Amino acid sequence: MRPDAPANRRAATTLEVDTMTRNLPRTDTRAAERSVVIIGAGYAGVMAANRLRSSLTNEEAEQIRILVINPLGSFVERIRLHQVAAGTTRTASIPLSDVLHSDVRLLEGITVLIDPGSQVITVETAVGRLTLHYDFLVYTVGSLASNSVPGVSTYAHTIADAGGALRAQAAIKNARPGMRIIMVGGGYTSIEAASEIAEQHPDAVITLLCGGELAESMTPRARASVRKSLERLNIIVRSGVRVMSVTQQGMVTDSGELIIGDVCIWAASFAVPKLAKDSGLATDSSGRLKVDACLRAWNHPNIIGAGDAAVMPRTAGGHLRMGCAAALPMGSSAARTVLAQLRGVEPEPASIGYALQCLSLGRLDSFIQVVGPDDSPRKLWARGRTGAWMKEAICRMTVRALQEERIRPGAYKAPKGPRIPPRMDISAPAGP
Repeated sequence: MRPDAPANRRAATTLEVDTMTRNLPRTDTRAAERSVVIIGAGYAGVMAANRLRSSLTNEEAEQIRILVINPLGSFVERIRLHQVAAGTTRTASIPLSDVLHSDVRLLEGITVLIDPGSQVITVETAVGRLTLHYDFLVYTVGSLASNSVPGVSTYAHTIADAGGALRAQAAIKNARPGMRIIMVGGGYTSIEAASEIAEQHPDAVITLLCGGELAESMTPRARASVRKSLERLNIIVRSGVRVMSVTQQGMVTDSGELIIGDVCIWAASFAVPKLAKDSGLATDSSGRLKVDACLRAWNHPNIIGAGDAAVMPRTAGGHLRMGCAAALPMGSSAARTVLAQLRGVEPEPASIGYALQCLSLGRLDSFIQVVGPDDSPRKLWARGRTGAWMKEAICRMTVRALQEERIRPGAYKAPKGPRIPPRMDISAPAGP
């Protein structure tokens, strides 16, 4: 969400707003008494919209308008962006009309400000700046690539969004045979991208730079298995290498070494849009919206946060990591909280847990780790072709879950979170 969008554009007319939101079928909502606005159409936002709309009674549906605001008219399968970068998959974008409930309106634009006191938002669209009222606001703006290291935005490619993945794909495709590709990051995104690229471009020389240890969240046994898979793909792994800047020639490390690369791909860290912070809402140090255990924003219970850009109290959500596995259940919980407040009842705390960690290592290999609700590893795991089949099935399930929620509220099921000890405060602020 661009906070620096130009302020001198004219305001759009009501007719133009109706035209912009006509790209999805909808019922007539002009007589709606209450409005729910959802900012962002990623995993959490689409899940929240579909679960909420399909949960409404016929009478409620006539009185409640649901509007989704998103920069584009497409849903991006972010868990497939490494495939796009490698050229395995042409695109990870799906028309929102294929996944969003037909009664949910869509406005293509960028939300630049939230005024929680007046309950209005400012949206920058192709025809001008809009000011829209909301009764309930669902904040699901997602995450983006961090470009805090000098040179990243100029000389490196990021794969946190569809555009970045396509640019990386073009750069790799146009590079010379035997190209040197530098991947920065020791987490799942960089490992998956490096594996996919190595499989599709076996003549490339790929170096994976990790600021710490490779796949630090994994057990030593799992980490060793992943490292062997990378070695079979001829990927060079260098741990404990911190990149200080990116230049046209390559990466400059904290030791002063220049690592030459023809193509540099940055997957070291993620950030969140500054929308919540710029709007005066309570956020943590990284800019994530602070919410309680029911996902309500501090001091503004009619603002509900979910997905990468929201942070729950440590006692209820300290185990959650950014990604689809948390965004989907947070989206469904956000819908449940909005629905409860629309009906005048107290919402239930969200309980979000894990069952698996999934890491693809190309099309024919993967590592699947069984985990507990708190994301801690268990003894069971799968890898190889079996793991690859399981990972692909899970990826397909995410889109299918969103589609099924359009007609069957609660069709998507997620593991419950870890048990919270009695008397523990689940409404405490979530970190600095």
